[in-house]
Amino acid sequence: MKSLLCKIFIISFLFITGCTNQSNIPSKINNSVKTFYDGYLANDSNMIKSVLAPDYQSVGYPEKKNIRDLKSEINFINNINNWHTDLSMEKKSINAYSSKNGYKVYVTGIEKFKHNETGKSIDLRFADIWTLNNSGKIKSRDRFQDVMDYWSDIDYGITKKIEVNFLVDMSNTKVEKGLAEEPSVYVVSGSSTGPSGIKMTKGLNGIWSGKIMMPPGKQVFKFRNGLHKDWDTDGWEDGEKLKKEKCGTNQWGDREVIVNITGNQTVGPYCFSSCEDCS
Repeated sequence: MKSLLCKIFIISFLFITGCTNQSNIPSKINNSVKTFYDGYLANDSNMIKSVLAPDYQSVGYPEKKNIRDLKSEINFINNINNWHTDLSMEKKSINAYSSKNGYKVYVTGIEKFKHNETGKSIDLRFADIWTLNNSGKIKSRDRFQDVMDYWSDIDYGITKKIEVNFLVDMSNTKVEKGLAEEPSVYVVSGSSTGPSGIKMTKGLNGIWSGKIMMPPGKQVFKFRNGLHKDWDTDGWEDGEKLKKEKCGTNQWGDREVIVNITGNQTVGPYCFSSCEDCS
């Protein structure tokens, strides 16, 4: 007699129960989810794309408010693998059951990786809820995780952060709206601001200013024209041009600043997409 398997998940505010006869679940269902994780750990975009439906949507990672489609999910995973090394998963448990229009798959486990910027090793507990169609393509993922695991492990040392005032000259560049209601410029510095960055204030002569609290040491930043919520290609300064002018670093041509140990500091003004001023 085939046994009925029931799974109960409790993670922070999440409480879900699901019961199904696991032997009735097609192998392609669990295999699609496993392929996604394998592609994620290997940073293999083709492997990931092979199991995602065209209307795929990711919700709740790294924060509950974050939502991505197929394209932005691939870009996000590429960034995850650039920000971290030694990615692995432990204690992974997979449980699937049939639903009205396909299948649900619950996965719990622990993501482990090293944060490149701080050198910290991180253990991140998570629960993923996957929705798949009858063809075995993944339509959505909802993630629940212990975000305090991540931030406490990174430990940027909030009390040690320095106020840095960034200046950019938009005299030669039309300021765009992006997703905002009015044209504006943003300064972005990785995990200190997220992809949207800090909205800057327009001053005299086309100079915009924006302040970020940053940990001492070498940090990267970039100016972004208009509001954009994902790490995509829209609005950024021309990284290739910045690299040619010798102020762009890494593969994206990010600008670099050495944040002081004490005292506030000002950086710029630079002409947008240039290492020089606009004069």
